[in-house]
Amino acid sequence: MTALLGVLLVTLLSFAVARTVTRPLTAITRVMREVATTGDLTQKIASSDSPRWQDEDARLLATTVNTLTESVAWTQREMSQKERLSSLGRLSTVMAHEVRNPLMIIKSALRSLRQPAPDPEAIREAVADIDQEVIRLNRVVDEVLDFQRPIRFELAPTDVNLLCRESAAAAQATPGVPVTLELVPEIPVVMSDGERLSVALVNLIVNARQAVEANAAESATVRYAEGAETTTEPPAVRVATHVTGDRVAVTVIDPGRGISPDDLPKIFDPYFTTKRGGTGLGLPIAKNIIEGLGGSVTVTSTVGRGTQIRVDLPRQHLGNGSV
Repeated sequence: MTALLGVLLVTLLSFAVARTVTRPLTAITRVMREVATTGDLTQKIASSDSPRWQDEDARLLATTVNTLTESVAWTQREMSQKERLSSLGRLSTVMAHEVRNPLMIIKSALRSLRQPAPDPEAIREAVADIDQEVIRLNRVVDEVLDFQRPIRFELAPTDVNLLCRESAAAAQATPGVPVTLELVPEIPVVMSDGERLSVALVNLIVNARQAVEANAAESATVRYAEGAETTTEPPAVRVATHVTGDRVAVTVIDPGRGISPDDLPKIFDPYFTTKRGGTGLGLPIAKNIIEGLGGSVTVTSTVGRGTQIRVDLPRQHLGNGSV
């Protein structure tokens, strides 16, 4: 009986000691599992003066985890704040550059109109300059707003080939590099937002045309310096469609100067641009739209040979309706 009583007392004592360790460890494990699952670094391990938290190791572990959690959350807040300030700085630089030039042109045009007896031709030129620069300023504002606001999609059956024809026509509203279409006739209808997708495709085609024009201008300058003929027509931008498995692909190919390996990872970064007068928002807006529709964008480029941008779209929309 004495032996049994001794075993019983030891068992009870062991159970009491174990619970002072296992309960805190269970609470710590539960919180850490929730942090790992949700990514919410604001959760803390609630310790108290209850007997189960009298174990020094458990209390030290809980305090350490809470301190690490607070440090990581603070670091993330600081990084997020720095990123917002950095984006604001880039936006301020772009806006200052984009707004200053039109304002100077408008000011010069107004100075012409203030002349005592302005020539009718000078008046027409000044009015045309003002109108053009106002359109340019409005475009800059629209691009910034389109990039900042959430995109709401309205899904409907969309004919991708028809959308490519309309986007190519819209991108060629101004004279310049031609756009040729290589459309596969059996492209299936996809569930997408045709209006938003058209905005993305127009941005990609316009960017491709500008790349070809810049390359042609550089080549013409070199040929002129060498005394060669400078009337060579720039090559065309190609827009092609095809089907790969359960996805529809649209490829925009330009034989321009290509993108350097250093710049290629940055082309979809907001406010990054190598073009004079560019806001650096056309490609990021296009990427946001395409990915919001459940698609993807891949870019391959070779300096001196050109760039290919491929857009893959699912037949059925996989997104959540907004981005």
